[in-house]
Amino acid sequence: MDWDDLKILLALSRKRSARGAAQLLGVSNSTVTRRLDDFERDLGSRLFDRTPEGYRMTQTAENLLPTAEHVEELMLAAERQVTGTDQELEGTIRLTLPPASGFNVLMPRLAQFASDYPGIDLEVISSADALDLGRREADIAIRVFLTGTSPPDNLIGRKISAMTASAYVHRDLLNPDNPEDVSHLNWIGLHGNNYDDSWKKVCKNGHLPVRHAVSAITLQVEAVRAKMGMMFAACAMFRDHPEVVRVPGEDVHHYLDLWVLTHKDLRLSARMRILREILAEELSLLRPYFDSCCGDEDAVAKLQQA
Repeated sequence: MDWDDLKILLALSRKRSARGAAQLLGVSNSTVTRRLDDFERDLGSRLFDRTPEGYRMTQTAENLLPTAEHVEELMLAAERQVTGTDQELEGTIRLTLPPASGFNVLMPRLAQFASDYPGIDLEVISSADALDLGRREADIAIRVFLTGTSPPDNLIGRKISAMTASAYVHRDLLNPDNPEDVSHLNWIGLHGNNYDDSWKKVCKNGHLPVRHAVSAITLQVEAVRAKMGMMFAACAMFRDHPEVVRVPGEDVHHYLDLWVLTHKDLRLSARMRILREILAEELSLLRPYFDSCCGDEDAVAKLQQA
């Protein structure tokens, strides 16, 4: 038994499919199934039952899983310690950011970073999932938290800006004779399962029904543009879509906060520190884009023209 065997066990226990495990490990589906077959043969015991619903752990796998997770944490801690003291400006940085169109304003600065530091390769991951910085699923994260909440204790970073949010709708759906009357409209849901609708408490029209379930924020934005209904969203997401307007009568709320984070073990890594500082600086300059209450409309106009 070696670490590669345990990685197969961990990946399949988390993703429940060969395809998901392969994507997590960066290998092919056939490699996952072959390594699992070899591992089970060496153990002399089956680890997973192959079912139509996916891979299900056997009791043997359940018994082995805590050991695999402990070994994983030891390996990751060692890797973070080595990376955290690395002063070379080369290697890979995995950057994760929210899958919202508003964050595309960062790409010119990331392109400049890539040009200034040719020894560093960027992996930019746009994901709604909170990728685990402890497991090195990402090295640096741009994260959005509900106002009043803080990152986990194992992460360090800076709160960069408030993010304002409000209710938005395509202007064509408004009644021209009484635009504040939106009783004929519905909200567009983001997820069918575990849908967080706490934002409805701050919306004057929060009592209106939620219809549909759109699986990604970017698609939800497109659904608003396609006139499917209303959406509560960060104001920045509709900066570039003049056909979408704030729902008349709805207020702008400081609902979210924007952070730049990394694992505390990586705080001394030279390449991580430089990119983290650049992102913090750039996002601070972009504050008028994310915080519509900061009052600098001229800065917003310049950003939209860039």
